[in-house]
Amino acid sequence: MAGRIVNIHGCPVSSLTASLSVSTNKDLLFQDTNLIQHLAAFNRERIPERVVHAKGGAAFGEFVVTQDITEITKAKPFSAVGKTTPVAVRFSTVGVRRNS
Repeated sequence: MAGRIVNIHGCPVSSLTASLSVSTNKDLLFQDTNLIQHLAAFNRERIPERVVHAKGGAAFGEFVVTQDITEITKAKPFSAVGKTTPVAVRFSTVGVRRNS
């Protein structure tokens, strides 16, 4: 049957996006085995494009607009001269050598 949703054991399930909850707060039950197995498989998935970016560094600071660039962009962080925006930048290496 095409389009049939099954869990890892091959048993049909109604949905992979619906889960068992206790209340209207969306507190999920740990006994929802379909959800737990689905999340575990997702967490173990290996994405080859991301492996090379596993190491890197980060910088935290602020971006300050020094010139009027509103004719280039309409993004709010760049909307006015003197505006300060907190930023976090991640630098990743693609080198395969240790400490690259």
